[in-house]
Amino acid sequence: MKHNTAVLFWSTLAVLIFTKGLASPLLKALSNSESGISVARSVWIMSRNSRSLIRVRGTSVDGNGVKTDKSAKLELESKRYNGSVYVRIRSVTENSYLCVNDAGDLTVEVHGNIFTQCLFTEDTFSGYTTFQSIKNSTWYLGFKRSGKVKQPHNTTFSQKAARFVRYFSLSSIP
Repeated sequence: MKHNTAVLFWSTLAVLIFTKGLASPLLKALSNSESGISVARSVWIMSRNSRSLIRVRGTSVDGNGVKTDKSAKLELESKRYNGSVYVRIRSVTENSYLCVNDAGDLTVEVHGNIFTQCLFTEDTFSGYTTFQSIKNSTWYLGFKRSGKVKQPHNTTFSQKAARFVRYFSLSSIP
């Protein structure tokens, strides 16, 4: 009983410190700007299904990357749109964005100017991050076990293919 209370106390304290340390600058940056990039975070995004990192090579995307791949380094750009905050996923090496076209297929766009196609809602589900397209609320970013893209129009939030773990780069912490 004593051990459980101590673990609960320290984990709660860690969450408070982490939230106070990271959320405060993020919220301040978001409240200061109505449009444009509010916050950019350098990340690696690991697919739970393929157990590898998402990488962008040219115009192709797969879930077979490792941390030493330069193409696996991504950036989550927070954007304010219609009063809500969304994220765009940008490849650092290719300077291109992951987008969902009108047919519900994942594409790589050089310019992220196509707002609704390149914006995602970042949610947490069962301890994992999901990326929901704002183009259609039933479309989710996902990868198969082989690392191939599972098209967003065939992916739902509860599927293992739609779950990700974000690893932040130390340089992205404000």
